[in-house]
Amino acid sequence: MKTICFNAVLEPLDEKMVHHLIVVPEEIAVQFTEGKGAPRILCSIEGSAEFPCALNPRHGRHVIIASKQLIKKNKLAIDIPFNVSIRVDPHNGLGLPEELSEVLDQDPVALRAYDALNDGHKRGLIYYINQAKSIDSRIKRSLEIMEKMKERGNWS
Repeated sequence: MKTICFNAVLEPLDEKMVHHLIVVPEEIAVQFTEGKGAPRILCSIEGSAEFPCALNPRHGRHVIIASKQLIKKNKLAIDIPFNVSIRVDPHNGLGLPEELSEVLDQDPVALRAYDALNDGHKRGLIYYINQAKSIDSRIKRSLEIMEKMKERGNWS
């Protein structure tokens, strides 16, 4: 599927965990939704680097949850329009960091443990590894996570 662009505004939300939303127009959202759940997409704001996220159904519409970090990085303000580009995430939010991929390639037991995880758990691990700024830290996190997973399960 191609990239679709639209104008949006940051909308405040008074909830405990989610404070801001980017509402996706319904005529655009329906092109990404099929069945239940929140489809994984790649999003870009004002031409910035793409980031993985979900197109979440919320209160009868589809939204992208905007973190404080995303708002700050893109200098977003409530009710000030900005350009958003979205497209289907071909990896369903599961694009492996190079460091984790290397660990899994070299350790078949770790690969079996990783493959046994559900997609949400995999996305959480990928996010955690990608948050490390240095390659050394990403390698260390990848190794530590896989060792812990191997210790907890019967994967041999």
